[in-house]
Amino acid sequence: MITIDITRLLSQDLKSRSRAHDLLLYVQNCDEQEVVIDFQNVKFATRSFIDEFYNLFIKETSNLPFKVEIDNVPEDIQIMLNSVSNTQTRAKNRTVNATAEVINFDSMDSMLKYMSTVAF
Repeated sequence: MITIDITRLLSQDLKSRSRAHDLLLYVQNCDEQEVVIDFQNVKFATRSFIDEFYNLFIKETSNLPFKVEIDNVPEDIQIMLNSVSNTQTRAKNRTVNATAEVINFDSMDSMLKYMSTVAF
């Protein structure tokens, strides 16, 4: 088993999807059966990084040739991981309402006039 301090490998600020891929490549090259990714010193992470990290290391664990654990995750990053998890696992409603009315306008003025009558 190997423990990886993500900040020593990447940065205290995790800002892009490509950095999550860099982490995956590093872990794959370690040739370990079990990997612990330590987030202890992370100061900031973008939603993009967390989304890609989730997809690569948490959602697709059955595709990985190693077991992954994450450790010392700061509260704000754990909240973001939970949020990403909720958006990934919730069934998506992609039905279109076939009875929706489509309104066409011949000018910007006519569209603005119509919009002024719509209650929000």
